[in-house]
Amino acid sequence: MEVYDEDGGLKLMIVHQLGDNKEDIWEYSAALNPAKDALTTVPLGLHYRQDTVSGSWDETYYEDGDAVFTLNDNGNLLWNDLKEDAGKGLEFMKIGNFFGGRWMKDDIEVIFYAWYDGQYDIRLCRRGENGEILDNAILKGDYDPAADTIQAEGCFDNGELFTVTFSYDESRNVVWTENGESTILKYSYYTD
Repeated sequence: MEVYDEDGGLKLMIVHQLGDNKEDIWEYSAALNPAKDALTTVPLGLHYRQDTVSGSWDETYYEDGDAVFTLNDNGNLLWNDLKEDAGKGLEFMKIGNFFGGRWMKDDIEVIFYAWYDGQYDIRLCRRGENGEILDNAILKGDYDPAADTIQAEGCFDNGELFTVTFSYDESRNVVWTENGESTILKYSYYTD
């Protein structure tokens, strides 16, 4: 589930990977209810299937769904889909919001590309003067919800192990901290 600010409320997007380049997607617009104990959606929730290669929508299942989202005692988000009960038994835990872009630290491009079994997978590419990839690294890192940070470690092809902490500053810029020194990452325009 991804959550975005939207016109005084929130946009919620739930993506279920199906394999065979297909994914089911539910989209809701939501607001905090007056009792402030749940997120309630407006009655225009969408459910559709998308081809992840072409980006085309294969099928729309409905455009009139309602849902309620609450927190349980463990702080996990529960999804009560009032249209087809798709969220039954699911608990969403907070994993941070480090997806959604590529970032640069000097000649190193940072891509937060996956999250599995409680860890982020982070790809680093050292780029040359013409943008060519000179060196790669895969970092694995645990997300700390209390601090909204990822502490990750890995190594470039040369084998030297290093540890990086990723966080946000007050302006929501991604920050790389290594050996006590912090650098604000710049947005990357590389697409390969």
